[in-house]
Amino acid sequence: MGTEERKAREKEQRRNAIIDAAEKVIFSKGLEQATMEEIAEKAELSKGTLYLYFKNKNDLYMAICERGSNLLNSRFSKILTGDHTGIELIRLMGETYLDFVRQHPDYFNAFMYYENLKNTEELENSEAAQVCEENRREAMTYMVRALQIGMQDGTIDDSYDPKELAVVLWSCTRGITTMNHMRQTGHHFKMLDEMDIETGSLFSNFLDLVGKGMATPEGRKEKMTDSHF
Repeated sequence: MGTEERKAREKEQRRNAIIDAAEKVIFSKGLEQATMEEIAEKAELSKGTLYLYFKNKNDLYMAICERGSNLLNSRFSKILTGDHTGIELIRLMGETYLDFVRQHPDYFNAFMYYENLKNTEELENSEAAQVCEENRREAMTYMVRALQIGMQDGTIDDSYDPKELAVVLWSCTRGITTMNHMRQTGHHFKMLDEMDIETGSLFSNFLDLVGKGMATPEGRKEKMTDSHF
């Protein structure tokens, strides 16, 4: 291994160690309460060294978002390599997304922070934010591909535009998932409580509804995987 290659690997290892430390501090205290000093201490580095890798706390939080979106997309990618019909792929992707949010609520908080950023300069100057955007596009591409597979194998109605349908599915899934996340993390939904609605069954029914709506007669005969929420 050459000197430059070794230095690059060491730099990446240190960067990951900083992100590990940042996750521990931010996930336990929250973004607003966490400080760069605490993160540097947790990483056993000087504050000056920390700033060699990240411009500020928000830039570091974007790196956490990047890590989470990498993990989520790797799960989507794995689904597409399986032997499934298109209609099954859509359901699996929806279930995977909700499961991910339930297992990693702190990453989802990072996703929401990124999506609500209004400072375009901050987005443009953050390499991690750019990767998050690329990952979001890639996730949408996975959804479009699953729909195209379904249209090719005859389980999804091919009269729809797969890109438009992907946006509809993603938007609805995102909304229900956000509601589930907020309820899980302590937000009070009086309306849902009064109606005695569980978001898990709500999501399952949503997938059944859209699945039947876009499926061909052949697709409706497919055995859809049961939800496990």
